[in-house]
Amino acid sequence: VIAPSVTGRANGPGVAPEILPHFVERFYRPPGQSVTGSGLGLSIVRRIATLHGMTVSFGNAAEGGFEAVVSW
Repeated sequence: VIAPSVTGRANGPGVAPEILPHFVERFYRPPGQSVTGSGLGLSIVRRIATLHGMTVSFGNAAEGGFEAVVSW
């Protein structure tokens, strides 16, 4: 059975591999960030998706850039 999903991609440089495992931790901010924020956004997205029976995965797209996949 194939689950329906939606994928969003950004065409930027992607995320460094050593950061990916921590990317959705609450309050995580990668070293050297100049952008403001509290590091909560993606952890909130993942929690809301989980509460609705969905899964969210984040990673680097094979063709470059960052991607998020929501499945239900």
